[in-house]
Amino acid sequence: MYVKIYSYRLKPNREEEYRDIQLRAEKIYSSFSDKQTLYLESKTDSLQRLEIHIYKNENSYSDAIQEIDTQQEIQLLYKSFLEVISSIEELTEEDYNQIIFK
Repeated sequence: MYVKIYSYRLKPNREEEYRDIQLRAEKIYSSFSDKQTLYLESKTDSLQRLEIHIYKNENSYSDAIQEIDTQQEIQLLYKSFLEVISSIEELTEEDYNQIIFK
């Protein structure tokens, strides 16, 4: 299993735009990859978000993202996403692999 985790903070009063962007982006991602996505809201700051994307493995992620990145709509959605988050400097991205204990 391969996991991508993004953390960011929304600008105030942009939640509806954010939701629309995520729904549209997820539709594109799902057409190229079989994955699970979790969207989390902080209990202490309603504008702080985590996005967790779970892929079968890193290769399935890499193959999908190559195709996804060629989609013009995803580029436009990313620009819109950058407009609803507080700053790109606060946007973090982390990669994880599953540990299997035997």
